[in-house]
Amino acid sequence: MKKTAILFLSLASAVAVNAQGLPQIDPVLEPQDAPAKHAIKKATPESGTANVVWSEDFANGIPTGWSQTGTPATAQWEYRGPNTTPSNSTGSRGNFSGINNTPPTNDPLASTTGSNGFMIFDSDYLDNGGTSVFGSGSAPAPHIGRLTTDMIDLSQHPSVELKFETYARRFFSNWFVAFSTDGGATFTDTVEFFDPSTVAVNASTLNGEVALANVSAFVGGQDSVVMQFIFDGTDGNVNGNGYYYWMIDDIELRTPPANQMLFTTWNGAPAQDMIYNGNGAAYPKYGIMNTNQIVPVEFDANFFNYGTNAQSNATLDVEIWDVTSGTPSLVTTVSAPGCANLAPGDTCDYNDLTTTQWTPPAQQASYLLVWKAVSDSISSASTTTTDTFSFFVHDELYSTDRNNVDNYVGTNSANPEIIAMGVMYDLSNEDANNTGSGLVYLEGLTIELSALTDSTADIEVAFYDTTGFAFNAGFPASATAAFRRSFTLNGSLVGTNAYFDLQTNGNPLALPAQPYLMILNFFPNATDGVIRIANDQSFDQPGISTVMQLADGNWYGGFTSRAHEGTFIRLVVQENFSVADQDLINFSVYPNPTSGEANIMFAEGGAYTIDVLDMVGNRVMSQEATVNTNEKVQLDLSSLPKGVYLVNVKGENTDKTVKLTVK
Repeated sequence: MKKTAILFLSLASAVAVNAQGLPQIDPVLEPQDAPAKHAIKKATPESGTANVVWSEDFANGIPTGWSQTGTPATAQWEYRGPNTTPSNSTGSRGNFSGINNTPPTNDPLASTTGSNGFMIFDSDYLDNGGTSVFGSGSAPAPHIGRLTTDMIDLSQHPSVELKFETYARRFFSNWFVAFSTDGGATFTDTVEFFDPSTVAVNASTLNGEVALANVSAFVGGQDSVVMQFIFDGTDGNVNGNGYYYWMIDDIELRTPPANQMLFTTWNGAPAQDMIYNGNGAAYPKYGIMNTNQIVPVEFDANFFNYGTNAQSNATLDVEIWDVTSGTPSLVTTVSAPGCANLAPGDTCDYNDLTTTQWTPPAQQASYLLVWKAVSDSISSASTTTTDTFSFFVHDELYSTDRNNVDNYVGTNSANPEIIAMGVMYDLSNEDANNTGSGLVYLEGLTIELSALTDSTADIEVAFYDTTGFAFNAGFPASATAAFRRSFTLNGSLVGTNAYFDLQTNGNPLALPAQPYLMILNFFPNATDGVIRIANDQSFDQPGISTVMQLADGNWYGGFTSRAHEGTFIRLVVQENFSVADQDLINFSVYPNPTSGEANIMFAEGGAYTIDVLDMVGNRVMSQEATVNTNEKVQLDLSSLPKGVYLVNVKGENTDKTVKLTVK
């Protein structure tokens, strides 16, 4: 059978596998209780243009004329309806399907017409019968389930789009739709939906995800079309086969839109990307760029012509919106050369879709980046093919994350365990306030720790020159850390965005201006203790941008999924530090950390403005105060989430910011 990977998701971009030394293991992640979703919108069908020529919503069960073949024969799809047992209020019944997850991940399909029933291949239940004993069910894995339609006449429809609603979760399984044009005698073409590069091991689609594929080249204009929905649970490894489930409903064959382009993968690359410093192969992708380390950014993408019309001057526009104040303001739009002529089904890839450069201003700001696929026929205002991401510039912070927690990763997250984790920070620009010093100044770093982290654990922070680092081999034998410091955790830090001070005697850490690998070495002390750090999966990181060391001593660039790409290990860069003239701080904040109330003691009387900001610069509290000498002002912070905040005090020749931890 001929396979074509046509794959669309509304909330996740495709994964490009990191380069050298990638371990073929996948993490058992600790998910967020309520994971935040990236603000990404993939293309949706053009409203009102789709003409449905065939449909099935399973209102009356499995239709007459449909058939099933399983391997083994007991590997059958199951209809769940309002009057079946179990009914359509039940999803997967397998013991490992997510019944015990918080929240559960085995819900029934939330489709448009789910109230009248849907179809499920319950791989988990077929293997274990709802028990913890593998292979004890009616159709032990590995298995294949094939659900085959009756014959469909598409002779009057040369252009055809397949659409259905779905919910699927995988361990080692694949989900295909095969096509026959001879009444089911042979199936010559196959479309794979949600391949492992977009729905990784132990991950799932959205519940009610809309799957789309233009199948005109396979079945357009044919009078004896048959489709076969195939759950393939034979593509396993030493850890097992099959699992967990695939649910489908509201299947339609319809006329595709005339003018539409969709983001897609190309040679495994992400659908959209950011290129920093003109070097996408090596430079890290910082979701939070530091104002002292500004570099130009380019953008690229891959999309193909999904519609029935040829597209002229198909290109990528990236809009950059300033959302610092909450009211979006368009800063600029950068564009790519694009493809002059794009025939239906053809791809325009990043070779033609890399935009001109944009250099962020060296001032604190929050941006929304919007990728848009446009052409002469599809304007920027009308395109439905858009992706959006947040991007920040900060006076102090420097990080690969984009302020979005997808999961936690660290010790006991893989086999063998992770024992160290690192991020590459390019600190090539010397401190702007000390021209000619050749130095950068660092206050500390913040690490967002899982609430399950061992509160008695130790971590060690070390900065290494990146020269000579190689995957598997790690650092050269002669490598010594430019700086090293150990910290012991405590209960007030666990489950927070914990701050770790790198200063000595009140002075920031001074390092020569150059790139560094900042390494965290993990030392859990409690029995079965773990150390886990929040992670943002927005983008794949190139090269040695984010690294980890396993218990066998080898270093790697990431997992086969994006489990370790934007870890919340944020560098805190000293802003405008002056060795020659350090301002005196005429106030103090205590207690620090605090459980809810804090005091600001002023050494000098006068009028002051007090602002409390989160670590991305959002103001969460503000008040005015007029005080006498040695008078204190009380702050009630009990309504704020646990974490590290910035307290900025202005007035009476003072404009200073100190960090305060709310535990």
